[in-house]
Amino acid sequence: MAIKGVLFDKDGTLIDVTGTWVPVYRELLADVFADLGADEIEAKFVAAGFDPEAGAFRAGSVLAQGTTRDIVNVWWPDLDEAGIVAKMRLLNVDYAHLGMKHLKTLMPLKPVLDELHAMKLRLGVGTNDTAASAVLHMRALDAADLFDVILGADSVARPKPHGDMIHAFADAIGIRADEVAMVGDNPHDMETAHDAGAGLAIGVLTGNSDRDHLAPLADHVIDSIADLPALLRRLG
Repeated sequence: MAIKGVLFDKDGTLIDVTGTWVPVYRELLADVFADLGADEIEAKFVAAGFDPEAGAFRAGSVLAQGTTRDIVNVWWPDLDEAGIVAKMRLLNVDYAHLGMKHLKTLMPLKPVLDELHAMKLRLGVGTNDTAASAVLHMRALDAADLFDVILGADSVARPKPHGDMIHAFADAIGIRADEVAMVGDNPHDMETAHDAGAGLAIGVLTGNSDRDHLAPLADHVIDSIADLPALLRRLG
């Protein structure tokens, strides 16, 4: 096996999912559902995956790994397709500024990504957020130019856990899917790797999932992407 490209999940892998998205959704829910009481708003947050005791998203929940459509289906379950599209636009466009307002990185990204570039690896982002949001976030962190490809749920026919993003990334840079390492913090990132026939599924512990969630599906579990260059060197 020769890994030639690395596709990173975004939230929980490159950015602080709890520090960024918990305040985003708290502010968004309070505004969008301003006619509801505090307990009802909290119930919507919990229904989508927020764990009040942990102050974070539950591993495998809609807020941890789902698409905007998945979130809309939880909060507005009885909409027709036109209504779903309108609510997706509300969350993706009208409230996009909240993601920028609360954006927090897990670590300085450039040193790690530069080290991977020095290893002659091509790099990409594959997220169930929108591509536009991912580009904005990476630009805000001065990292957008360090990636060859930035893909969102709206970039492919089927979002994660289907393997379409890995195939799209591989096609864009001219390599095979089995030459891609998928790196992410959720089980569905590992499932994406398996669905696409990726060379490696690598879990990180900086997001929503602990080792027990990731280990059954991952080839390797590391503390963070800071450990990735050493792992890939060790694997040859």
